[in-house]
Amino acid sequence: MSVALSRPVRIAAAMLLACLGLAVTSGAPASAAGPCTPGSLQEQIDQAAAIFIGKVDTVSTEGTTTTYGITASRAYKGTPERSTEVETLDRAKACGLVDLKVGNDYVFFATGDAAPYSADRRGGTGAANPTKVTKIEEVLGAGTSVEPPPPPTAQLTKVEDSPPRGLARMAAPGAAAAIIGLLGLVVVRRLARR
Repeated sequence: MSVALSRPVRIAAAMLLACLGLAVTSGAPASAAGPCTPGSLQEQIDQAAAIFIGKVDTVSTEGTTTTYGITASRAYKGTPERSTEVETLDRAKACGLVDLKVGNDYVFFATGDAAPYSADRRGGTGAANPTKVTKIEEVLGAGTSVEPPPPPTAQLTKVEDSPPRGLARMAAPGAAAAIIGLLGLVVVRRLARR
């Protein structure tokens, strides 16, 4: 009889352990949420080569890469061009920036030395809301405005080195046409008299 009781007792003990394990894992802190969760602001700043605010102008996807065309307006770290690009993986499970909308402003925490930069959700890229911008400015300062490049300057190009034509050379074709017209008139008059 003790053998029959031990089986239900073992099942109850296993269920109790499973419930305790579930309670312990569900009480885990939110910072251990997943692989795409960004670190602290200081970690994000340390890992980024460029931090800037920009408006998404275009979105294009080729293969597994999405490229965002961006107009940068303020730089906190690095020197992005006014018109720049950021690449990311096109899948949310790969921590890609798949939910950026054209026309919205974002703070980009990007890696790379020049465009196209690379960014993902682990780096901290997100909407440029006042709270996030204030926190960044508390650490990095006000940043610098990203100005458009200056327009190109006009260059005068000399077409020909020779001096302009003289009056006689310019009038010669007109004079020739007038003489031919007069000769034609004389010929027509003589033919009309006959």
